[in-house]
Formats: sequence, C-alpha cells, structure tokens
Amino acid sequence: MTDFRPALGVANAVLYEGYLLFPYTASTGKNRVRWQFGVLVPEAYLAAGTGEHAEMQTEVLFEHDGAAGIDVLLRFLHVEARTVEVARDIGFEAVERFDYEGQTFLTFEEGVEHEHLVNVPASGRTRCALALDIPGGRDVEVLRDRDGKVRARIVRERRPLRFVLEVAIDPPGGDAAAARLSKLQVRVVNRSEVAPGERSAALRTSLVSTHTVLAIAGGSFLSVLDPPAYAAAATAELANRQTFPVLAGDGTADAQRAALALSSPIILYDFPALGAQTEADAFDATEIDELLTLSVLSLSDRERAEARATDPRARAIVERAERFGPEAIARLHAGALHRGGEPRLADPAAGLAPLGGDPLDVPALDCVFVNDTKVTRGSSVRLHPAGRADVWDAMLDGKLATVRAIHQDFEDRTYVAVTVDEDPASDLHDWYGRAFFFSPNEVEPIARDAP
Repeated sequence: MTDFRPALGVANAVLYEGYLLFPYTASTGKNRVRWQFGVLVPEAYLAAGTGEHAEMQTEVLFEHDGAAGIDVLLRFLHVEARTVEVARDIGFEAVERFDYEGQTFLTFEEGVEHEHLVNVPASGRTRCALALDIPGGRDVEVLRDRDGKVRARIVRERRPLRFVLEVAIDPPGGDAAAARLSKLQVRVVNRSEVAPGERSAALRTSLVSTHTVLAIAGGSFLSVLDPPAYAAAATAELANRQTFPVLAGDGTADAQRAALALSSPIILYDFPALGAQTEADAFDATEIDELLTLSVLSLSDRERAEARATDPRARAIVERAERFGPEAIARLHAGALHRGGEPRLADPAAGLAPLGGDPLDVPALDCVFVNDTKVTRGSSVRLHPAGRADVWDAMLDGKLATVRAIHQDFEDRTYVAVTVDEDPASDLHDWYGRAFFFSPNEVEPIARDAP
C-alpha cells in the first residue's frame, strides 16, 4: 500500500487553508466568505459568467523502469450545511443561535473530507476515466434537557456530487534525451447539478480545496520548477490549470526527482514541509506560530465562546491556546533560534532579547553591500529573482524597486525589503510595513536616473 504520509502534513494544510480564519467566529465577515481555494463549481454554474472554474488539470513528467504503477489520490471538502432548529409547539424553527445550559449552538457550514484513490500502470499509453457520485445526506442530532425533553436539534444536510476523474499517460515525444520520459495528466471535472441562486448555493455542490497527491512505484516524478536539463523542453509544454504540482517528501537525496508529488491550488515550492513546532492546523497558514496563539488568548470570553460554538476545529484551536504556557513558548522558539543544533533562547550579543522579552525585536541593519555598492533604505534596485522563484517573483523580474529596509534573520541571512516603483500603492505598503523580500544576490543596484 502506498505511503502518502510524507506528503499528507502539507496536503492537510492545503485541505484546510482558509477553512476558518482568526478570530474563528461565525459572525466575522471574512468567515462568511469562505471556501476560496481549489473550488471547482458545477459546469452548469459557469453559464452565470462568474469567472470560476469547473475543472482543474495537473501535468507532470516522470521516469520509470518499465514496471511502475502510479497512485492518484484525489482529496477535497464537501460543503455541509449545519442548521440549528429550536423545538416549538408545532414543530421546529430554524435559528441562527441557540444557547442552552452554558452551551452555544450556531447555524454554520462545515466541510466533510473526501478521498478517492486510482491506480494506473505507468508503462505505455493509458486512459482512465471514472465517473464518481457522492450521494446527498441528512443527519439529525437531537438536543435534550436533563429530563429528556427535546429542546432543539442540529440538522446537517449535504447535496449530491457528481464529478469525473480522468488519468492519462502519454510519451511526451521530442528528442532522444527525453525518450525515457512519460507525461501524467490528471483532470477533475465537476458535473454536479447546481441549485439556482448565489455562490453559496453553488458551493453546496462544489468540490472545495481540491488537490491531488501522486505516488509512483519504480520511478520518480520530475520537478516542474527545476527540471533536469534534458527534460526542460518537455516540461515547458506541460499545461497545469488551477493547480500546480511540486515534489514532496525528502528532497535531500535528489532536489529534482521524487516518488511523491503534491498538486496544490496554493503556490508551493518543491518539498514543502510544516514547521517543526507545528502541532495542528491553524487554517491561517501552514504552521502554528506564537503570534496566532497569543492572538487567540487575547479574545474576550464572549468571542471565545462563539469560536467554540462555530466549529469543532475552532474549539480545538481555542482550547489548545488556553493551554499555551512558558514551556510551549520555549518549544516554539527552540526550533527557530538555534546554532549548532542547540536551542539559542537568549543571546544578547546577537541582538536577541532573553526569553522573557521579545526575541523578535531585532533591529534592522543599516545597509548591505552588493557588488561593492552600498544598498540602504531609499536605494533603487532592479529585481532579479533567482533559485526556486514562484509566480510572484516571475512577475517582478526586471522591475525597478525602492529599498525600504535591510533585515537579518536568526540564522544570519540577510534580506532586502523592497516596494515596486510602478505599484501605485508602494508608499502605502511602506507605511504599514508590507514589502517583498529578496536576497542581496537577487537585487541589482542602479543609479536613480537609470531608465
């Protein structure tokens, strides 16, 4: 059986990215506009001209020894409506909120996890199309008082889904150097029915946070971001839509090949990994940090009570934050503030405050020298992203920028913080501290009067 575990930590973060945002309360505006990542709406909904998508496609190259098999694991969330209904003399009445015996129950939406696994042979030309149906459902949870009298009920309803998972394998063609390569294509198309109405209705029959985890036996996937030279031409012809594959697992042995790949609707690098201190999902990022946990602790009692009632996962975040103490703080810092493998919790000579203070309060550097040219706040530079650049870096390549600060992290790496000159909001970004960060070798100092 395929071991997907090396990729599932990040895959689970993708599955629940944006599921519920701080302060994790149903009344918060941003939590009323959820389900933003990896959404495949029904094809019938596209007629409304919403600009959304009903299908996604992954393409990646792989090498094999002639006896390989490939597992495709499709994962997504199915939106489930949770309605609180209060018992009345003539039946039940739907309400937004029900408070009873110290507990609060809220009408909200939940996400139900789904996984579908397909195995295909990797050799030769392969075509596989599976039409998958997920039936709708209705579950009722009755709330009784101590005397057994029904006071309310929670009704969870799901609408049926119908979608197609297509897997195709083709030789890419081309020169002899690429002859040992094959191309894997995975398409997911949502053909569910859609109820008339706004986006909230379409979401009930959408696939949300849709992504795939790919595994190959007896072969390896090639990096799409940094392919071997002999695969560069074939890689350039790949077509990835609404999702993008990156290598997963341990990249120390080979940075360009892996037996696992994760195709995500969120921009990732090859071999993404959760922070070493991550204990559970936080939905705001791929790792839990001290700031987010302390922010949860800053919530009022009323807000915490609402967060607990909003969603079981929100309840877990609140309860975990309430257990947060000095030992947890030390554990978070120990992974980030270190040299030589030993925790570095206090090092005033390096500009770090003791643990009782603010270890993140490190002053910015005055300048950095790039090709013997001094670069400091206000300097003008041209951007040249290097290495494993993402789509944002690609768009910024060659742009003129103004240096706003020079920073150094806890591992003594230097970064140049810039705003892009042609961005009309660059001064506003500088005012509230937003910037793009580049290594010194990714910026080119230029004179102010350069074109």
